[in-house]
Amino acid sequence: MLVANIMDTSYYIDPNAEMFSQAFKNFYQNHFVDSYGLSRREVDISFFKTMTDEEREVARRLVRYNLKLRQVHLFQAAGELKDEQALPILYEQLNNNTDLSWRLSIGQAIWKINGDEMYLQLLRNLQNHPNGTMKAAHFEQVTDFKNNESIEMLFEYLDDPDNFVRHLALSKLNYLCTGMHALEHRFDRIYFLKRRKNETFKRELLRNLQNLF
Repeated sequence: MLVANIMDTSYYIDPNAEMFSQAFKNFYQNHFVDSYGLSRREVDISFFKTMTDEEREVARRLVRYNLKLRQVHLFQAAGELKDEQALPILYEQLNNNTDLSWRLSIGQAIWKINGDEMYLQLLRNLQNHPNGTMKAAHFEQVTDFKNNESIEMLFEYLDDPDNFVRHLALSKLNYLCTGMHALEHRFDRIYFLKRRKNETFKRELLRNLQNLF
């Protein structure tokens, strides 16, 4: 059960209070009432940026208090909110979990807060994981670093044993080339593999990746 009131500090929150903006109310609704949309990546999370500084601090405290419940969307929120006070809890969760999926979610949050590159090793571990479903579930994290290694990983995933993972890599590379999502790929796998050693081409892909957000 998520706790919206931090009772041990006499800190009570009424999310419907007029003092809170719509951005905070959207944050609260999606993290403490119905997180289904977040799990399906259907929610616009721009509320993290549009909340006031005071609201972000309230959000940090709420998320931090509930991290022990080990829910992916709360780990992600701690990372988006760059809550340095959450780091001891996150590292404890990371060290107490051996499952790669959980470690990827927690590691991503830590990296967003303090840049710990142990997260890069977790992404490399994902590449070597035998389960295609695991790779597909975390595929969007592959390009988090937005660096040369992100591009190399995409090329390497073109040779993954799992057909769907190869499809995801091809879709992402097509998107970096065209700036559009399409039902049919403009460029096929062979097109990219032939250009894998073309440094000019890869620099263009990297530039497009870095300009996505």
